[in-house]
Amino acid sequence: MEFHFMMMKKQQVAMLAIIGGIIVFSLKLSAYLVSDSIALLSDAMESVINIVASIMLLISLRIADRPEDEDHRYGHQKAENISAFVEGFLVIIAGALIIEASLSRILSPVELSNIDLGLVISLSATALNGVLSYVLLKEARKSGSIALEGDSKHLLSDVLSSVGVVLGLFVASVTGWYVLDPLLALLMAAIIIKMGLGILRKASLDLMDKNCPEAEEKIKKVVESIDGYIEFHDLKTRKSGNSIYAEFHLCVSGDISVKDSHALTDRIESELKREVPGIIISIHIETEEQCCKDLRKAPP
Repeated sequence: MEFHFMMMKKQQVAMLAIIGGIIVFSLKLSAYLVSDSIALLSDAMESVINIVASIMLLISLRIADRPEDEDHRYGHQKAENISAFVEGFLVIIAGALIIEASLSRILSPVELSNIDLGLVISLSATALNGVLSYVLLKEARKSGSIALEGDSKHLLSDVLSSVGVVLGLFVASVTGWYVLDPLLALLMAAIIIKMGLGILRKASLDLMDKNCPEAEEKIKKVVESIDGYIEFHDLKTRKSGNSIYAEFHLCVSGDISVKDSHALTDRIESELKREVPGIIISIHIETEEQCCKDLRKAPP
């Protein structure tokens, strides 16, 4: 029930990102139309990618909210990772489109018109994007959603590029160096592509089931604080969506009953769920004899 509520909250935030993205795009397109700045056009083009990415985000969150079924026994939360991965590509595409639009104006700079009005409109859109990015990042940190984090960083890249563009165009309007318009667009494209590569890297690590070092440290501390077993080993972790899957072998005395072993694992699981939100834990009970065999087989 708690997980379902969390997912509903994330979906509401994703819907807010879509609505906000449409408003931001409308403002940025208006800024381009009144100024004829290729840098502002590039800013508006990136907002189109933002809208598409936010729609993808909402779809992925709804898929991730589906319960496990016969074909997906571990649920559907990997949809979030896939969404973040695709969004990384969209961020890079946005950067590439900005580069393409800028190159033609480097050799033939165009004098800008009504640039002051265009910059005011662009700053308004940037402020709204900043608010949206903050809201998404706050919810991403609270829920552990990589998809929301990816969308938040995507919007943040838009904010950074927009601020740079506005400052540069202000200098261009004062000095008459209109070549700054496409040069600024190229600089912002490089920043955007770098951020896209960062999103791709993080999403791909989770898709490849990279271990979770921070969670593993917490797991070790929790298990070590509980008595009633001999030792534990073969700890493995991976992340899917906002859930952390963990498993390990717990060595107990051969004299302990099944009932007592079950009670021990229940106590460990209860503590782990309290200390590591979103954890799904699997504990394999072994006797001393079985444990020794496993340790001898384990790679050095």
